[in-house]
Amino acid sequence: MLTELKRCNSIGNIAGLLFLVSMLSSKSFISRKEVINRSALENGIVINCNGALAFLEYLEYVKLSGDNVVLTERFKELELLEKSCIIDVLVKSCITKLIDEGIFDRDETGFNVDKGHISIKQSAFPLAYAAIRNFLITAGAFNKDNDEMCISGSYESDFASRIRIRKGKFTLEQLLKQQEEQNRRGFEAEEFVLAIEKKRLSEKAYRVKRISDFDVSAGYDIVSFQSDSSTACDRFIEVKSYLGNPHFYWSENESDTARIKGDKYVLCLVDYARITEPEYEPEFIQDPYKVIFENDSWLVNIASYKIQKI
Repeated sequence: MLTELKRCNSIGNIAGLLFLVSMLSSKSFISRKEVINRSALENGIVINCNGALAFLEYLEYVKLSGDNVVLTERFKELELLEKSCIIDVLVKSCITKLIDEGIFDRDETGFNVDKGHISIKQSAFPLAYAAIRNFLITAGAFNKDNDEMCISGSYESDFASRIRIRKGKFTLEQLLKQQEEQNRRGFEAEEFVLAIEKKRLSEKAYRVKRISDFDVSAGYDIVSFQSDSSTACDRFIEVKSYLGNPHFYWSENESDTARIKGDKYVLCLVDYARITEPEYEPEFIQDPYKVIFENDSWLVNIASYKIQKI
């Protein structure tokens, strides 16, 4: 459907589009040839029939099957409307469809403070969407302003609402995907360190445990031993994997646990890109609370503040 729209720069004027909707009303299907012939006989309209039909198919009001134009259930919504409301519904359908397809996900939509309106760069629209963009301009939903377009006041609220819904959905999906990837890397890094610890301790290897799956509040991932002569667990390892330069995020609980356990607490930094290298050894930092907060080789940034009224 976008292929057909790409071939035209305009689907016609408002009168032409309303005439097309009127022609299709009360039918289950009609031939494309009949649409073209009847449109050619109508005075006072401008209509690119193939482009306009592709536009209605894009919005799921019709389905093109060979030479036939088949009306969908959704088209019944248009049949029940007054002419003055049809274009408004088509505009809102366009806005919803464009937002759902991610046309405005890029940094090409903003707010023009000087002019006081939501602005969209013309480059936000790929070539295949030119006819749709021009329809929105013709319908008065978008106003062209040099190299950008602004949303007209009557559609600004609807546009912002749809963007907010899309952003929430997109952000959640992105966050879940990112969290899944981080969890996978974290698990592999912990298993890597667990194997190292078990290899280091010949007699107590079977007592080295990864506890992160069932005790998330412990403040560390692995319980181990300083040596085979240790009578109880005295090595508590927090594993942090990273890509690029060594860096990690330390929760308040983890740093507090590190401070309390002192030299029994070990921070293990794993370069995830290197764990498959046979000779690679991660960095073990004993008593990391002291090392990090009393050593100039680490830069500590506070990511956020908890603000509470007292």
